[in-house]
Amino acid sequence: MGRHAMIIMSMTHHALTRHGARALDILDAYWTGLAVQGDLPLWSDVDPGQFQDALDHAFLAKRFGRSHARIRVAGGAVEDLSGQRCNGLPLSLLIRNADRATFNDALTTCCDTRRAVEVALTSRTDAATKTVAARLMLYPLKDTGGRVTQFLGGLALTGEAIEQPGQFGVATITFRPAPTRRPHLRLVVDNQ
Repeated sequence: MGRHAMIIMSMTHHALTRHGARALDILDAYWTGLAVQGDLPLWSDVDPGQFQDALDHAFLAKRFGRSHARIRVAGGAVEDLSGQRCNGLPLSLLIRNADRATFNDALTTCCDTRRAVEVALTSRTDAATKTVAARLMLYPLKDTGGRVTQFLGGLALTGEAIEQPGQFGVATITFRPAPTRRPHLRLVVDNQ
């Protein structure tokens, strides 16, 4: 491979990584905007047209059991990083066997505490060093009965291109603060 081809590939990867980070920021802002009244958004309120620039890195998943979710639909970048078509697959298939219990516990905590979760992921080659290769975001969504039954999610590279798509290891798990109610101003009229 020539020097110019390597520079072009490096620039392309850098642009894709920046786009992935931007896509996760878009999803974060979208979910936070829906949760503005301090409660979780309804899954039926999610409008993919409102985060079109993030669709490639986004997915929707449906909860089943206490600690599992199944991907309903996924963008092209999510499928590229997983190395397979994702629709209908358990979300935990993105995670190495050794880290699945930890991931499933995080999914349960996300549902129970109604807080978004960020999972820093390692690639197969970086598993020993815990070098973060990608970020996975999960945003809980409720049904009309108030239960967390769905997730809006995002997956994007953060560093170097991974050599082989497939399962990721878990480096760290960070829970975001739960949505809070913002105080409303109320007009009080005293006619005395």
